[in-house]
Amino acid sequence: MEERADNKIFLRRATMEDALDILRWRNDETTRANSFTKDVIDFESHKKWLSKKLSQRECHMFIMMDGQDKVGNIRVDVTDDAGEISYLIAPEKRKKGYGKKIIALVEKEMPKEVKTLMGLTLKTNSASGKCFLANGYTASDAEDALCYSKRINE
Repeated sequence: MEERADNKIFLRRATMEDALDILRWRNDETTRANSFTKDVIDFESHKKWLSKKLSQRECHMFIMMDGQDKVGNIRVDVTDDAGEISYLIAPEKRKKGYGKKIIALVEKEMPKEVKTLMGLTLKTNSASGKCFLANGYTASDAEDALCYSKRINE
């Protein structure tokens, strides 16, 4: 795993042991308001989904750590040479710059075959939009959403 020079903030692979934290972050009211899926997810459904995602070769899922603290989750689902980013920051860790950092860190974890990363956000989710833009992503309109994209590994 790639770590920052200060070795404090880094990504590690997600495991089933992270299921409760990811679910708590995902079911947070603000997260759901900024998500395309607004429903509260039950634990059994979440465990099945997470187990499936963790077993997929084209899914790269990480937990961002700040020292010993879990800060958030980021997932990249790869199709051909493109990866779609989905990420969550723990509610108690928001507005501290972690969104920008988690996107920057995941770029370094992508296999060399991945040439484009993209993230879809609701137009009302300006916080995530700012994180993508700060990392050099370009925004384009996609109906009720914005699509942020960036070329990597060139």
